[in-house]
Amino acid sequence: MKLAGKTIWITGASSGVGEGMARVFHREGATLILSGRRHAELQRVRGSCTGPAPVHVVAFDLTDAAARERAAADVLARCPRIDVLVNNAGIGQRSAALDTRPEVERRIMEIDYFAPVMLTKLVLPRMIAQGGGHLVVTSSVAGRHAVPHHSSYCAAKHALHGYFDTLRVEHHADKIDVTMLVIAGVKSNVFQHALTGDGSEYGASTWDNSGGMPAEECAERVLNEGLIGKEYELVIGIETALQALKISRSDPRAFVERMTGMMRWMKK
Repeated sequence: MKLAGKTIWITGASSGVGEGMARVFHREGATLILSGRRHAELQRVRGSCTGPAPVHVVAFDLTDAAARERAAADVLARCPRIDVLVNNAGIGQRSAALDTRPEVERRIMEIDYFAPVMLTKLVLPRMIAQGGGHLVVTSSVAGRHAVPHHSSYCAAKHALHGYFDTLRVEHHADKIDVTMLVIAGVKSNVFQHALTGDGSEYGASTWDNSGGMPAEECAERVLNEGLIGKEYELVIGIETALQALKISRSDPRAFVERMTGMMRWMKK
């Protein structure tokens, strides 16, 4: 088993990519800590894990500072090592910048940027003391280029890259590995729970990613190229979802035209 003897803490583990990683990592022998807000869903994911190692459920609101500190204290007390922290929890956005209330922008930044940063700072000292560790951070193509109706989401994901790329440098001598996951087109419920301009959920829509990559297929790549290969930045997605990323790097003007066309389509 590729992860036998490893302890991995996954946030946002109740669905989507987090759920896929839980199943794949456990199948490969890892002891898991599964976190998110929905205790019942975390228990469901726990029940679907088929490996031999323990699976612990620690449900809490990642944006609640006191709850976050209690959860970290609990995990660090029960687990002698934390080999991998997967900062996967996050929330999406579906609203034009001009139509998004300031408090919604702050909430997106709190969930998608500040919360994973603060949790990392609670776990990092243990990793340093134990002689090393691995931080895996779920980003998006929106962390590498503009996406219409995702302004604050893009800002938060861009910020994650700046922070964790710097952390990689600062703690290279401490044997802290950092892998950024640039994901696009993976099946999840991110559309349904994304925030609109007034803070309400976007809800069910015909515009979804049901034709995307299965979450467990994504998790297999995270396992082999991220955890084992220790890639600094791992781009995962179906080809159609990654085309804009390639264009943004090769022809910025063509990229803006493409995204403008996408925005017109989204408005319909």
